[in-house]
Amino acid sequence: MAGSFDPGTPIVYRPPKVPDWRDISVWLRLHAAPEAVDAAAQVDSRDAASVTRLRRRFDADLVSAAMELAEARRKAVAKFVRAGELWCDVAGVEQASGERVASWKAGRMREVLAADAAVLDLCCGIGGDAIAMANAGLRVTAVDLDSRRAWMTARNAGCRTLVADVESIELGGAVIHADPARRDEGGGTRSWSLDDHRPGREWIERAMRETRAAAIKFSPGVDRRELSSSSAEWEYIEDSGRLLQAVAWCGAFTQRVGSTRATALSGDSTASLIGTPDSEREDRISVVQVLESGQWISEPSPALERAQFLTEAAAGRAAEIERGLGLVASGSRLPQPWFEGFIVVDECVAREDAIAAVLAQQRCSLPQRQVRLRRHLNRE
Repeated sequence: MAGSFDPGTPIVYRPPKVPDWRDISVWLRLHAAPEAVDAAAQVDSRDAASVTRLRRRFDADLVSAAMELAEARRKAVAKFVRAGELWCDVAGVEQASGERVASWKAGRMREVLAADAAVLDLCCGIGGDAIAMANAGLRVTAVDLDSRRAWMTARNAGCRTLVADVESIELGGAVIHADPARRDEGGGTRSWSLDDHRPGREWIERAMRETRAAAIKFSPGVDRRELSSSSAEWEYIEDSGRLLQAVAWCGAFTQRVGSTRATALSGDSTASLIGTPDSEREDRISVVQVLESGQWISEPSPALERAQFLTEAAAGRAAEIERGLGLVASGSRLPQPWFEGFIVVDECVAREDAIAAVLAQQRCSLPQRQVRLRRHLNRE
């Protein structure tokens, strides 16, 4: 009988699906509600009473998205001058290329390409790289599988965006920048393994072979030996002393096939060094036999160390203290920004009173923060 039911059958209620704050529909509503954006920016998320008052004015999903935007913009200040204008979420900001790094890469791309050249920014995220490429005069089309992120990039970079699986994009003859995902956003975990990248190793290697020009962004911890392509130029980029990313430059973007580059950005200055890693050199830097007073002990910059450029940067003036330790000894100060150096003024036994005596002789004091070091020395 139509409309009848068996009273012995349990009824399961399934409420209609309501978008949570991550849904693009919520962000579209937030974009149309600047008063919610402004109100959330004034609220401390740790203050439950303030958040409760905000929820009385706006619905819960809108408040959650607005609070996420406010926190993301605060975090974005460290990376972007226009942080307060960006449409972004916290994870998107953390994954995005900062302004200086993105501008450096976009400038290199612009040197190769003509004005208004078409570039695909694949896995665009919130658009950190797309912004820089557009500012460099390139015609960017940004692609992301997440419709919310594609929408954010459209707002932030003012470029055309597509919601698509990048593995469906035709790569033959294309010019691309790609940032394969290497984080599980559900659990927040990151991975350096190429097998955990999305898109994965097979697509990455195809992109390196088939495109006219490609810049593929990786974590600086990536093991490039896992990739079969040997035609790329690898660049390790640091900003203000922090190693941030590795880039595989392929096709027309390659300046020297199979080479390695270290780049250090800081403020308005840029230093870049291209050469052969220590592990591939017959004239690799030697190991010091004796450390003496008057010598300099230097620590290489993160990009230099990751590129294995001790031999290249020291130019015959230094020796490693121990293979792989990351410290070198020299008779004079080594060039900045590649090395931070300290001169050896004296030698003593590893005992607190002996170290204190040497410091007193040098008119220095043992800082309070070195208490842990003192205890460690005593245990030794």
